Amino acid sequence: MGKIILEGIEVMARIGLLEEEQYAPQDLRVSLELSYDLETIRETDDISAGIDYRDLIEIIREFSITYDGKTLERFAHLLATRLKEKFPIGHLKLAVDKPRYTKKLGLREIRVEVER
Repeated sequence: MGKIILEGIEVMARIGLLEEEQYAPQDLRVSLELSYDLETIRETDDISAGIDYRDLIEIIREFSITYDGKTLERFAHLLATRLKEKFPIGHLKLAVDKPRYTKKLGLREIRVEVER
């Protein structure tokens, strides 16, 4: 087993409890750490035998732009489920940061994490 770690994938999503958040997409940052069997790609050096980072990022961005919901918790759960369905992932840790309201709330970050 090995890991892929991608930090701070910038996406846009319509998400939030406030009315203003429900009408206009806002910036989110998605980070993930996933484990999967690296044996074949390690032996062959052929990307088709592994998980291509570009494919992960594309699925994350496609999911985000079509998402329409209220909570980061649901967004993170559904995104993690989608990634596990699409890729041969053993374990996934996914975090979603919502930077838009950090200053207003006097916070450094707003983050939700899920593991599957």
